[in-house]
Amino acid sequence: MSSMLNFSVSAAVEGTEAPPIPRAQAWGVEYLENPSYGELLGLSQGVPGTAPHESVLKALSAVSADPLSAKYGPILGETALREAYAEEIRVQYQLSPSCKGKGGVTGQDIGITTGCNMAFLTLIMALCPAGKSSVLIPLPSYFNQMMVFSLQSVKPIFVPCDTTNAFKPSLASAREYLSSPDRQKEEMKPKMICLVSPNNPTGSVYTHEEIKEWYDLAKEFKVALILDETYRDFVEDSNGDRGIPHRLFEEEDWRETLISLGSFSKGYRIPGHRLGSIIAGPALLKHLTTICDCMQICAPRPPQIALSTLLPSLRPDLTASSKALSKRRHLFEDVVNSVEGWNVASIGGYFAYVSYPSDYSFASSTLGLKRKNLTSEDIAKILATKVGVVTLPGSFFMPPTSDDEAWENDVLKGGEILREDKWLRFAVANVGDDVILKLGPRLKEMNKLMGLGE
Repeated sequence: MSSMLNFSVSAAVEGTEAPPIPRAQAWGVEYLENPSYGELLGLSQGVPGTAPHESVLKALSAVSADPLSAKYGPILGETALREAYAEEIRVQYQLSPSCKGKGGVTGQDIGITTGCNMAFLTLIMALCPAGKSSVLIPLPSYFNQMMVFSLQSVKPIFVPCDTTNAFKPSLASAREYLSSPDRQKEEMKPKMICLVSPNNPTGSVYTHEEIKEWYDLAKEFKVALILDETYRDFVEDSNGDRGIPHRLFEEEDWRETLISLGSFSKGYRIPGHRLGSIIAGPALLKHLTTICDCMQICAPRPPQIALSTLLPSLRPDLTASSKALSKRRHLFEDVVNSVEGWNVASIGGYFAYVSYPSDYSFASSTLGLKRKNLTSEDIAKILATKVGVVTLPGSFFMPPTSDDEAWENDVLKGGEILREDKWLRFAVANVGDDVILKLGPRLKEMNKLMGLGE
């Protein structure tokens, strides 16, 4: 079969890195050819580990059998779902009924998209002119968002996260950058600040006070604050229960600055049905309608219709899922931190960012390799192929460490330590507690393989 084309492919597409997860999954396949330590422990992908609630499955089946659900629907989503989802947001964020006017959230503030990735792409298309825009985003960064920037010719400006403070991004670095007199004169003007909380990849969860500081910064410099809250259902309070992600929706003027993205994939465990959300002022949503009509016409209707009457009844399920995941995160911390040289640097939502023993970087000779310094990708590959634990290397979420130009020009002050590239991302939501318990012995075996411990 020929691999040649008689036509050209867009330079932006050719210049965009392919999704990296299949590369990590291939390492797991290699391990299964000789599974020395038993089953493969897949801790690489942030997907729900259990099926949707039974009531959701029944409703999906019933609605899908109705011919009317196969017709086109409203561009911004089913009215019933938008209203029902607004009520769920008011409940989760503990917004008072009287807070529906200037503050609060109503159905008119919500748009339904074909997944949260679609929501993000739509916003970039709407707010960031190609070749003339930049976006401030924490480093490490979610690779799908980096792919969107590349495809849309938008320049990411990386705000370094503090490796000693649960990977929280540096507000001071962002302020210094935005305050520079040259910023509004340059060709690639800042258009937005993008945060993810709980974060992908680091798991870091920002407090309301921290998010409010970023909100105030965005207001001051008249840029949008994009808050990706894909994992909002797994913010925990002091008791380990489902908590309040932030209180920005109480601000009377939040619609002028804040745009909140959400996903039905995680909390309701329906990633294959592709439903996401945008919470923003109607003044912005009317512009997003233009883009959505070209890209999706409407989000999938069966899951919208199925969920529109079920959402209130699913609150106990969300609470139970959040509490179970909280328990698993704490178990993960205990297991990983008990292994010599391993440390959980930040954890929350679906993910944990973990540092491995520093001596791993110099274990080439132990493994019979010629390279002197091993990267996080080297370590992740060895961990997967030799020990059967699949994770994602931190390098998947940063510019290449060899790219001096990117690190000097696109990473703000304070990012030098991130270039040490000594972290792995673990996904903890798609496995049971039994897998977490098996992880400790595997990491100890990894230490032995790398010449540490017994």
